[in-house]
Amino acid sequence: MLENIVEIGVSSPDYPKEWQDLPDKPEKLYAVGNISLLKERKFTVVGSRTTPVNALKLGAKIAEELTSAFVIVTGTADGGDTAAVEGALKGNGRVICLLAGGFSALPQANLALLKRVAENGLLLSPHPYETPVRAFSYEYRNKLLATLSEGTLVLGAGQKSGALITAKYARQFGKAVFAFPYPPNSSAGSGCNALIKTGGYLAENAADIAEKTGADLSVKKPRITLSADEEKLLAALKALSEAHINELSERSGIPAFKARAVLSALEVKGLAVSIGGNRYAVV
Repeated sequence: MLENIVEIGVSSPDYPKEWQDLPDKPEKLYAVGNISLLKERKFTVVGSRTTPVNALKLGAKIAEELTSAFVIVTGTADGGDTAAVEGALKGNGRVICLLAGGFSALPQANLALLKRVAENGLLLSPHPYETPVRAFSYEYRNKLLATLSEGTLVLGAGQKSGALITAKYARQFGKAVFAFPYPPNSSAGSGCNALIKTGGYLAENAADIAEKTGADLSVKKPRITLSADEEKLLAALKALSEAHINELSERSGIPAFKARAVLSALEVKGLAVSIGGNRYAVV
């Protein structure tokens, strides 16, 4: 993978036009993968490492659907970044991962996933190969993430999440900012709620983003077929948003022992997610 690194100078036609006017733009970029993605419509999806499981599942689904109109742009960390990558790869593979350091500093925990990005999308670094990741590297990387795209979606963010830095720069440069809504007093989502309170767009699905950006997400998808029990449990789950299996059993009239298997089937179909403690959430 790393033997195929391509250098892109600031005067190259492949250099992103979105960065040309930045006073602190990187003079050289280092890339592995499909460089032509830099010329397409792009949308940033980020989230903290502590983003809840149900938000990660929904974020991956949104990233997958957005690939019909955008190249997904994100980082390389666990949590929200990984969800964005996995969703984009499940879509059409159009994804750009921006590194905080040089290629020698690729996060080993996500190396297998990043190799898939190199094969299907693009790995991009604004630093020479041996550059280590330093504390200040992340803010610069987040600024570049925000300015490379038309808008930014934050899947999860506490009060001091790096994802909020990306959102800050997106606003500074006149980009649209979207965020998932969280319950009151949710420490994992307090930053998202703050973004919405201060003018960010509430996003619950890809259609919310398409509406504001004018993107066309109309792609033909195979219809998901549900059994009668799956339809009952999905309707109960949608009504409650999040619930214990006993609540779902009572509301749907399906015995708990049977409901567990039905919920597993809904998970496989990408319509529900287990969030621990015998609780489930709708995706």
